[in-house]
Amino acid sequence: MSIINAFNISRTGLSATSQWAEMVSGNIANADNESYGRRSLTRETMAGGAAVAIGVRRESDEALNRMYREELAKLERQEAIASGLTAYTSLLGGLGESGSPVQRLNELQDNFDLLFNDPSNVAGQQGTLTAAQSLASGLNTLSDELDITSKETRDAIGADLTQVNDLMTKVSGLNRRIAQASPDSELMATLQDQMSETLNALAGYMDFRTDTDNTGQIDLLTPGGLRLVEGETVYPISYTVGDGTLRADGADISPGTTNGLSEGRLVGHVELLNDTLPQMRLQLDEFARTVIETFEDADATLTPGDAGLFTDDGLAYDPAQLTGLAGRIAVNTAVMPDQGGALWRLRDGIGATAPGSASSTAQIGAFIDGMNAQHSFDGATGISSDITLTEYGAAMIAQQQNIRAEASDQQQALVASTSSIDAARLNAQGVNIDDELQQLLLIEKTYAANSQVVSTLSQMLDVLLAAV
Repeated sequence: MSIINAFNISRTGLSATSQWAEMVSGNIANADNESYGRRSLTRETMAGGAAVAIGVRRESDEALNRMYREELAKLERQEAIASGLTAYTSLLGGLGESGSPVQRLNELQDNFDLLFNDPSNVAGQQGTLTAAQSLASGLNTLSDELDITSKETRDAIGADLTQVNDLMTKVSGLNRRIAQASPDSELMATLQDQMSETLNALAGYMDFRTDTDNTGQIDLLTPGGLRLVEGETVYPISYTVGDGTLRADGADISPGTTNGLSEGRLVGHVELLNDTLPQMRLQLDEFARTVIETFEDADATLTPGDAGLFTDDGLAYDPAQLTGLAGRIAVNTAVMPDQGGALWRLRDGIGATAPGSASSTAQIGAFIDGMNAQHSFDGATGISSDITLTEYGAAMIAQQQNIRAEASDQQQALVASTSSIDAARLNAQGVNIDDELQQLLLIEKTYAANSQVVSTLSQMLDVLLAAV
């Protein structure tokens, strides 16, 4: 080998080692960046034996990335449901908790039982009124909280869609830059890092499929195959409150449809607003309806159209006005002394115009029988009919609490599985500091060897020139 060839090989080696060192330094600097794919140089041996760096290789395990995004979407859907219901279910309480609808109903029944034993007792009458007001106000508060939860969920859907559409637009922009970047370049690797970060962020909001073309551009599709991003073209997602549909490019992508989304924070919020909260509203309104009708039907002093002990904002129950009834249920002012009413009507009936016998228990007994009677409920509540009001209330509480509890339990399980997959993903394509430090030691030795060759060749040239 000539001295010139030896010089060229050593210089090329030094250049490649310098690029190698820069690559390793970049890896170490991005060790905490979860979207960063570990870099390595691709080399080619040239004529004469010189090793030349010809490109940048970015490590990526797409199977693990896909699994991670799928688990993340499932996790975020359950988290959206659990957190969305937390405030309402905390207020609802459990079966044995003070303040729950069932406990308030039991307190009313207990007070009527006491009043039955001493119907003329004013303190007993006042206690019964207080229990009735507590039941009504408790339902009002729960109804108000459902309204708040619904509004917050609608707002959350709007915020989710803003983020989703922004992220899809970012995918489109990255596609444009990827198409212009040189393959196996550092720029291409950086753009792929940014694409990975964007897709990971998007996975928190919804599930999706990806197609990658031969230039590296990525198309986004719903799990059913409807395109959301095609190259540089974006098909924004929208939500219509009226019919509760998610749409993209005119197609329905609501959960449960052929092309629909099925996981992610956005899906969790849509399911809450479209399905879960309306059913909870119906269950609560049916409870209020039955309370009102129970005391209307049991009151012998009422004529058709008269309001009973419990009213719809002062009026008798109207079947056409069921929605929101729990927010309007109120105790009839006819039994409130401070509103011109009289406590004795709790003993004699709401429609009574004058006090009856102080020892009369007939009407009180009828009220008690009504509360113990079986009732029919709307099948859409998902709760059996022909059960007592107390049994219905218990089933309502159990079902509503169970929805949040199941979402929370699944969320916790998914935290573990998502973390496990993420760890495997980062191990496969992320940066291991120990490995990179070993690379630096090897770089140091390689650099020293090439430097020694250059130094030796320089000395040889000096000797030759001195001999001329």
